[in-house]
Amino acid sequence: MAVVAAAWGTIPLIVRTVSLPAEQLAALRLWLGAITVLIVLGIRGELTLRRADPFGRIIAIGVILAIHWAAFFWSIKTTTVAVALVLVYLGPIAMATLARVVLGEQLRPRSIIALAAALVGVILVARPGAGVTVEGVIAGLIAAVTFAAMVLIGKPAAQQVGGLKLAGLQMSVAALVMTPWAASSIPEIPTYWWQIVLLGVVLTGVGLMIYWSLVATLPVASIAILSYLEPASAVVWAALFLAEPGDTWSWIGVALVVGAGITAGTARSDPA
Repeated sequence: MAVVAAAWGTIPLIVRTVSLPAEQLAALRLWLGAITVLIVLGIRGELTLRRADPFGRIIAIGVILAIHWAAFFWSIKTTTVAVALVLVYLGPIAMATLARVVLGEQLRPRSIIALAAALVGVILVARPGAGVTVEGVIAGLIAAVTFAAMVLIGKPAAQQVGGLKLAGLQMSVAALVMTPWAASSIPEIPTYWWQIVLLGVVLTGVGLMIYWSLVATLPVASIAILSYLEPASAVVWAALFLAEPGDTWSWIGVALVVGAGITAGTARSDPA
């Protein structure tokens, strides 16, 4: 989970360097990711549907995923990356808090402390400054709400059908929702082909296969805390590739997030 979150920290860099509109970029990401996972499922002989599969949850999280990524990309493009990340990563706080009510998971003191440290860390990493826009803030809040809803609704489905199959079905639904935007972006693919392949196949297809496999087994609180490695790693990637080294407070924030992630990753599963 930590490796996936750190890799996803590169996504804002791609979104900023590719001039496609947010909805078109999200659509291409979904289609390439879905095709990647469906190929893997076909090779493994697992590309089958059963009457017992939770189709309602699968359709719901597919639609939510389409909304989440479109909103997230729109926020990145219309406000600063820092503001977008702060808003989106309010989602894991809601996710961990509501897990007790929705899924019956206990939130232990150790997880509460780690969650608080992660929140402080991400605020230090991505402190809002200039460049705040109303549409960017609204899009970021939508992305945060859909992030939390997706995990809370999707975890029981991941436990029932398996993370790999859920990733394929979820992205297939989301890709269908975004088909009109994907079709309109096809002429631009040759210009940004390697960024789009990296985003769709590696960060989305492979990343979500790993993500949902872990969601099926990890407590939601741990998922929430480890998710904060994404914005923390984004600071590192920006320093390396965008000549944005960050200040002392940013690096203190990175340390807090990484420490919280280690705490979550080494903790035993909470009882359901």
